[in-house]
This record gives sequence, C-alpha cells and structure tokens, in this order.
Amino acid sequence: MARTGTPSPHQTPTPAPTPSYQTVRLGPGRHKGPGAVVCIMELASMLAGERFSDRPKTVCAVIAALLRAYNDELDDQRRPDLYRYASDSVGTRIDYRLQNRRASTAIGWARVRYETRGWLGRVLRRSPEVPRCEDGPDHIAEYVVGSLFREGRGWLRKRGGWSDETHASLLALIDRLIAMGPRRSIDLVLMALAEQVQDAVEPERALTAA
Repeated sequence: MARTGTPSPHQTPTPAPTPSYQTVRLGPGRHKGPGAVVCIMELASMLAGERFSDRPKTVCAVIAALLRAYNDELDDQRRPDLYRYASDSVGTRIDYRLQNRRASTAIGWARVRYETRGWLGRVLRRSPEVPRCEDGPDHIAEYVVGSLFREGRGWLRKRGGWSDETHASLLALIDRLIAMGPRRSIDLVLMALAEQVQDAVEPERALTAA
C-alpha cells in the first residue's frame, strides 16, 4: 500500500491551472500566449474574448499603442496601476476620425511637455520632430512616452524614472482619450447654435457695461 500523501502511479496528475485574467501579472514586452505574465494589451485581448494578441481589434489603435509603450517603460511598482485599462479600453475602436482626434490630443499633450523642459533637458536631449496623426499610432506613442524623459539620453534613462505627478498626468491623458467619443451631427449643430448665441450676447453685455 502506498504511504499517505504519496500519489499512486495509477492516479492521473492534476493539470496545471490555465492562466486567466484573474491570475496573470502585468509585465513588459510581447508574449507568445497566455501565461503568468502578460502586457496590458494582451490582457485586454483576453478580456475581449479575442485571439491572444497585444493588438486587440476592439481597442482604438492610438490608445493601444500608448498603453503598450507605457506598460514597457513603467517600473514594477507602478505598472499595476494599468490593470483597469485592460477593460476600460475594450470597445474604444470606433472609426478613423475619432482615432485621429485622439492622436491629435495625445500629440498636443506631449508637445507641451517637450516645450516646457528646463535648459538641461534641452541641452542633453533635443526634442524630436512633432509627429502627424498620419504617422501611425506606434510613432505617436513613442513621442508621447518619450516626453516623460525630460532629461538625459538613452543610457541615462531609468524605467519609470519620473514623478508620481507625471505618472498621474499620463494616466489622466489615457482616461481623457478613452472618454472621447464620436461627434454626432446633432452635437455639431448644438455647438454651432451655442456659438451664434454667444456672438449675439457679447455686444449686449458690452452696451450694458457702458
């Protein structure tokens, strides 16, 4: 008789648990399949029920590229802050017009950071050329995440080497991009009417003040 606790040679070994979105850990880089570690966009593909990939079809290409780039540059302490974007980003791919609006918003955010660097940052690292929306999501994401490294060249870079305030600001940008939606025709009409009302009110206010 086999001793207690010793598995019988006739027993079927218990299969290892299949990795799921509830058990995986976020890490940098691309992975071949679901495992103990995945990147944020690979996790999004799992939640969306898509084929495992770091380029899920249901996520806006600009948002996906930005999250991939930031996931790879973050340190292990801050990377868990990205978990919620695996679900929040699903369903954000609508059309190219919205994608371009998001690209323009992200470029503008990063451009301000490049232009407000201190003198040391300008001396050690020249600002890259401002990308166009047509240059592609990956190029735009590189420009945006690159703006976080305010000083130094590649060999001076440190993963996640920026302040908590900067980290929060980048997350706020991602939240803003996710919240953006397509502009409906009625919204454009209402915006035009509001501008007409404003133009009519301003002269009256000026006469009243006089």
